[in-house]
Amino acid sequence: MKLRVLGAMACALMAGHAMAEEGFPKGYAGIGYLLAEYEEEGIDDSFDVGALYGQAGVNVNPYVAGELRLGVGVGDDTTEVYGASVDVELKTLAGLYGKVGLPNQTPIYPYVVAGISHIEIEASASSGYRSATFSDSGSDESYGIGANLDLADRFAVNVEYMQYYDKEGVEIAGLSIGGQLKF
Repeated sequence: MKLRVLGAMACALMAGHAMAEEGFPKGYAGIGYLLAEYEEEGIDDSFDVGALYGQAGVNVNPYVAGELRLGVGVGDDTTEVYGASVDVELKTLAGLYGKVGLPNQTPIYPYVVAGISHIEIEASASSGYRSATFSDSGSDESYGIGANLDLADRFAVNVEYMQYYDKEGVEIAGLSIGGQLKF
């Protein structure tokens, strides 16, 4: 499944220049902030983690785009779990996604997004004089919905909700906001 998605997205990216309509921006780059919720089975509380990410994408045509994202964690959250203080931080985020959108006569461009995300998380726990740190990473299929709001011909702001990871009792999903320059 993952290889088929990656293969289709790679073909779409390579064909983008040949298929793009004249006058439609062929690429974009931007930055965004993600506020995600980390939930784990067996823990009643969730953790709010943040990331700052960069994105680069190629428009195949006005409806389809391929995108790469790379991000680093910028926020962590601490809560009490079974008497210990537990801190969770999103260390890194990387993803390759395909987007399908609906161009229209308004400055709002709604879209759906799907692809593969790789996440690295670090958790530390302390209780009294004892402490431990644990890091883990994994990849999973991701999907979401979003919209770009064009503020100028070559600049848009973006709002998106995405399910990044849902595997082995761990779920990471969140809302992001950012800006994009089109070229």
